[in-house]
Amino acid sequence: MTAVRMAASALLVTGCLLATASPAQAAGTGWSDQWDGVGRVTVTSNRYEIMLCNLSQDNQEVTVRYSTNNPFTKAIETLKAPPGACTSQEPWLSKIRVFKLCDRASCKAPVWVNRSWL
Repeated sequence: MTAVRMAASALLVTGCLLATASPAQAAGTGWSDQWDGVGRVTVTSNRYEIMLCNLSQDNQEVTVRYSTNNPFTKAIETLKAPPGACTSQEPWLSKIRVFKLCDRASCKAPVWVNRSWL
């Protein structure tokens, strides 16, 4: 009986950790992150497109840095949106794995879309 309780507890803890691991994902809509008044980034649910919006009208720089599952390059790509506008990018034959929203001075914490190379 004790082993069953321990297994149930472990499953409960694991479920809670997984549920909080990707707070930026809404069911079936993809992943996103936002910096109030600065910018917003969204990755589509199929992970083939990333969209960045610069929410400021001044010359504040807003970028998103991201990495894909492309096995031939481990490069970090950067996408920059002009003030008050949005832009998007579709990585060639690869899916987005992780991204982080940045301004000139700092970046938010990375959002992991998928930690595997698939």
